[in-house]
Amino acid sequence: MKQTIVFPIFEELLAGGFLSPQDLQSTKDGFTAVTKSIADILINHGITTFPNDNNEERECSKFYDDWYLYSICMNGSAVTGLFKMREQEFDCCFGDADGDSPGVTVSFIAFDDSKLLNCLLTPSFANRKALNREINRVVSARGQAHHPLMKAYFVRPEAEAPYLIAELYTSFIASLSENGKLSVPEAYHQASRRRNNRLSAFLDKNNQDAKRIICDHQFLYLEHPQRLSEHEKRAILATHSANTSFHSFAAEIRFHALFLTPLAKIPIPFLWRSPYDSAIRADLSIDDSEFQGPTPYYRENGAMVHKQKQAHPEY
Repeated sequence: MKQTIVFPIFEELLAGGFLSPQDLQSTKDGFTAVTKSIADILINHGITTFPNDNNEERECSKFYDDWYLYSICMNGSAVTGLFKMREQEFDCCFGDADGDSPGVTVSFIAFDDSKLLNCLLTPSFANRKALNREINRVVSARGQAHHPLMKAYFVRPEAEAPYLIAELYTSFIASLSENGKLSVPEAYHQASRRRNNRLSAFLDKNNQDAKRIICDHQFLYLEHPQRLSEHEKRAILATHSANTSFHSFAAEIRFHALFLTPLAKIPIPFLWRSPYDSAIRADLSIDDSEFQGPTPYYRENGAMVHKQKQAHPEY
C-alpha cells in the first residue's frame, strides 16, 4: 500500500495547489519524491526568472529544470532534500545555463523548503534570490555538511529510494524518445572510444541477452517507451549514468553515503579536496572520473552490488 504523505512541506504544496497527488511517488520505508521539477513548479505559477548573486535575471527553465524535491521520514524525524535527473542538454550552447551532461545526483544536504514556499507565496525579488542561494548551497556550494538522517537512510542496502529514483530516471529518459528512438549522450560517445570500454562491452552483451539491438552505440531503440523492459532500462542507465543495473545504481549511492564520516573530511594532498567533498553529493554520470579510483559499485559480481541483490531480490 502506498504510504500516506505526512511531510509538512508536501501538505502545504498540495493545499496551495502547487502540487497534485499525482506528482508524488513514495516508497514503503519513508521516502517521497516529487516528480515535477522545481522549474515546473515555479513556472506553472508565473515565476519564470530569478536573480543570481549579481542581481542578473536568469531563466528558471535553464537552471531548475533538472532538480526535484525529496523527503525522508524515518524514526520520528524528517528532512527535505534535492535530487537531479538530467537528460542530454545543449543549453550552454545558447547562453547561461547549468551543465548539459546527463545523469542523476542525490544531495545529502538538507534543503530549507521554507525558501521555496516563501517564493511561491510571495515571489518578490528578495524571496526569489533567497531560493536561488538555497538551491546553490544544496547542489553545488563547497564546505557543506550532510544531514544525519539522510546518511542513516541511504547507507542501508535495504533503502528503497535508489530503486525508485532509477525507475523515475529511466522512465523520464524514455519519454524523450521519438518513436522509440533516442540518441546516446555525448559523454557516452567519448567513453565508448576508449579501448576495452566496459560500457560498450556491456551493451553488446545486453543486446545478445535481449535478442535484439537495444543500443548500437549511436541510438537507443525502445519497443514500448512507456513499458520498458529490464534490458531497455539497463541500457538507459549504462548510457546515461554508467551503471549497468539498478543494483549498481543503488550501490553507487550507498558508496557515497558510506564516506560521510569525519575521517573522510581530511583533504587529499595536491587535490585540495577530501573524499567527503565528493561523497556529499552522489553524482551518477559518465565522465573521466569514472575511470579513476575505486569503483566497487560497477562490479556486478562484487560485494557491494551483491548486498543490493540480496536486499532487493525483486530486481
